[in-house]
Amino acid sequence: MTTATLEVSPAAPYWTGSVHPGEVAPGDDWTVGEPLRDHALRTQISAALHDVALLPGFEAIAILDEDRDFATLGSALDTAHDQLARLAGSHQVAVLAPALARYVALLSELARLRVHLAQARAAQRNARYAATRNALSRLHGVDSVEQMLERAPAELAKCGFDRVIVSRVEESTWWVENVHVRADPEWASEIARVGRENPAMIDHLLIESEIMRRRAPVLVRDAQHDPRINAAIGQASLSRSYVAAPIMPDGRIIGMLHADCYNSRRHVDEEDLAVLWMFAEGFGYAFQRTALSERLRGARDEIQRMARDIATAADDLCTARTVLGAPRLRADQNDAPPVAVSLAANSSIETLLSRREIEVVSLMAEGMSNGAIATHLVISEGTVKTHVKHVLRKLKASNRAEAVFRYMRMTAVHGTARTPRP
Repeated sequence: MTTATLEVSPAAPYWTGSVHPGEVAPGDDWTVGEPLRDHALRTQISAALHDVALLPGFEAIAILDEDRDFATLGSALDTAHDQLARLAGSHQVAVLAPALARYVALLSELARLRVHLAQARAAQRNARYAATRNALSRLHGVDSVEQMLERAPAELAKCGFDRVIVSRVEESTWWVENVHVRADPEWASEIARVGRENPAMIDHLLIESEIMRRRAPVLVRDAQHDPRINAAIGQASLSRSYVAAPIMPDGRIIGMLHADCYNSRRHVDEEDLAVLWMFAEGFGYAFQRTALSERLRGARDEIQRMARDIATAADDLCTARTVLGAPRLRADQNDAPPVAVSLAANSSIETLLSRREIEVVSLMAEGMSNGAIATHLVISEGTVKTHVKHVLRKLKASNRAEAVFRYMRMTAVHGTARTPRP
């Protein structure tokens, strides 16, 4: 009797051709994509493949691990079904009615398992999308940018990832903001420290430049051997593959999300990419809403403070004593005009302030806080504080309200200043 061999194919190659460092090589216990979580179905598939391997005409095969991924299990079932169908149609089997009935029964079982495997994959995918929607809905209740950046990585990790990095893009530089590692906060702190100490300029040598150029997510299949990754973060994280996506709520990229499944010992795949992209888009809108809400609260507080100052000044005017004749000057006073009038009469705002300082003071005039200005201009809050200090000094103002007043007076006298970029 002719002997046929049932070859159980592994997961679809990560790279075409020979085994690549990023591929699941023989003996490597890493998988690609999510594993089948239905234990009963895994057991049924293993039993069916075992029964096929024991049929006359088949050599023994290694039984698959029960936690293999969908691609591996699907490939095994497809291979077994196709080869069993060819053998069932051979003359030797056709003349033996009992053997033919056994072959047909196994073919029916394999077909049933293929359908159930596809249904299980669809169910797990839907459950993962539902988890992503739930994670985004929980972020909608966050009312500060700082809390949003702190909670977002942990929420994304609940969508099927083990490790997440959220970063900001500021003037062509990639800065790590926060890192979450499932069940290992110390490792998360170490990766965050390394990332903050090694900010990367986004140029053509980095994978992140491709994200900026294409404005779309990417899947990095072999992180440890790709020269385009941030080497310091790659060494600290030991990531073997990861997905990354831009955060761009209004069409402008303000940050990025990176995620992998290192703890689960599996490579990410296109489905992970789709989940990350879904979360990144929703997170961008949620972050924008939080930033706008925080900005409005800051403007409200500034307006209320200014209103209190105006009320106090009005009370002082109403209660001031009336004197006959012109008021006498004290010895330390002179005939120089008030600072605001002098500035408005002799200088334009463009000659006193730099372009960035004009952007900052114009946003101050809109009632934005330092944090809101930092978010709007995609710079750090410390940089905003430095610009505010320079504005106060150059406009000879003692506080923000006075600086805004003098800025608005000067623009009224000399014309409209340059508006901040959107």
